[in-house]
Amino acid sequence: MSRPVALLDSGLRRGSENSAIDRDWLARHAAGERPGLLRFYRSLPTASIGRHQAIDRELRLDYCRRRGIEPVRRPSGGGALYLDERQLGFSLILKRPAAWQQTGLAHILEQFCTALAAGLARLGIRAGFKFPNDLEIEGRKIASAFAAGEGDSLLLHGTLLLDADIRTMLEALRVPTEKLSPDGLAAARDRLVTVAECCPQAPPLDQIRQAIADGLSEALGLQLREAEEEALKDLLSGTAAAEEAIAHETDWSGDARQSLESLWKAPGGVLRARVEFTADARRLKQVEFAGDAHIQPADLLARLALALRGQQVEHVRYEAGRFLREHPADAAGVGMHDILQLLDLALDKLAARQAMDLTAVQANSLMVYNPTAAATPDILRQASVMLVPYCAKPAWCKWRHQDGCAECGLCEVGDAYRLARERQMQVTTVTQYEHLVATLAEMKEKGTQAYVGMCCSNFFIKRHRAFQEAGMPAVLMDISGANCYELKQESQAYAGTFQAEAKLDAEMLYQVIKLVPKAKTPAKSPDASGDPQGQPMQGMI
Repeated sequence: MSRPVALLDSGLRRGSENSAIDRDWLARHAAGERPGLLRFYRSLPTASIGRHQAIDRELRLDYCRRRGIEPVRRPSGGGALYLDERQLGFSLILKRPAAWQQTGLAHILEQFCTALAAGLARLGIRAGFKFPNDLEIEGRKIASAFAAGEGDSLLLHGTLLLDADIRTMLEALRVPTEKLSPDGLAAARDRLVTVAECCPQAPPLDQIRQAIADGLSEALGLQLREAEEEALKDLLSGTAAAEEAIAHETDWSGDARQSLESLWKAPGGVLRARVEFTADARRLKQVEFAGDAHIQPADLLARLALALRGQQVEHVRYEAGRFLREHPADAAGVGMHDILQLLDLALDKLAARQAMDLTAVQANSLMVYNPTAAATPDILRQASVMLVPYCAKPAWCKWRHQDGCAECGLCEVGDAYRLARERQMQVTTVTQYEHLVATLAEMKEKGTQAYVGMCCSNFFIKRHRAFQEAGMPAVLMDISGANCYELKQESQAYAGTFQAEAKLDAEMLYQVIKLVPKAKTPAKSPDASGDPQGQPMQGMI
């Protein structure tokens, strides 16, 4: 059965106006006050974040302010996007089709993307669905789609890359996007493709809109009727201030030195938690969730946070599990086990902080990969390998790009080698990403139970797959200073040619490594020539 849907092009507008139109029309459609709508639009420079994201973790807010880039929060989940007039936005609001009544969010996103792909095919552009919400051409993204719901009404919306300002996109968005170096720009371009690149003669905007409308209409059974822009008039009063407040609803940039943070990379996106405990560390004083996942109902994580407030620490996992069983979520690539794992990691940080006498800031710099559910102190007691990033060695050091250390005493890496040697740990300096993958594979084959390492949090998120595939418990310490992501030199770091120096937290290293049992007979120190006698160590990038 065809559904009547108003068709409208609202032109070039501020991002806050486009967000407000989507939000308000969806609410009025759910209340029976508005018909279905297919709207095309473009945006003035805008940083669009997902419904559940912490704005300061996703955007460089200072850069956005300087450049007049307006931050907005979508009513849908998913990750952050940079929008400008080079992208074509589209929003479809309709009643949930009968065939989708028992369909989850993941399937809805796939069906919507498939309908969009059918529209693009009319332009000769052959794109395919990439889980959870993208359209790609040979591994390069050309469009993203998102979904939100209210009652029985759905908002399906997204953006198509007509062209792209890669430099501004990468400056406005935080990790894990590629950063701005000549190589970084090239790497980002390799991950994106635009209509302009796909079509020798770029089709006019009207033709692109018509192709998408036809594809959606045929796939979803829409009966499109032209509407006037006058239909939007009463939706835009007080838009900017209201949308700004919504954008900053989840903002973790304030002082939270007593909070412990955890993150978990689920198949459907990165989940984050920020937990504050009571002074006696027996109860949860407050917990906040964030992430780029697609989750319905949209307020599920907020209600879970409220339910956990004041709970005794030992009851948190049980109470969270009970809440999630009683309030099942519709999520794309995120399950109850992912949320429980996120909470487990936060609680484990509390235990690690107490066991190692760490500050909250130090505890937050720990990144634990824990497929066995072992506590951090237990992982450390089993650790037999240490991985050190080459970028933490001084640029002048002859061992910077080699697997070894003279322990000359002029940097913290030498301290790390000495501490590892005292525990007869194998030490490896990872010189490039492929070397890390090969080293982890070798460790796995040898039956390594656990390991200690150092890397920046950006790397941990972006290259999480390497740790997952290795499958070994790991305690990783965040490195500070000049990391390749902030200096926009990720490609150099990936290849092992990054020149700036990161920094290990020596005090924290001592606190962490003291839980690794000392060997009865320490390995020999380096000889006078500077050649290491024990196993060398290599660094993660």
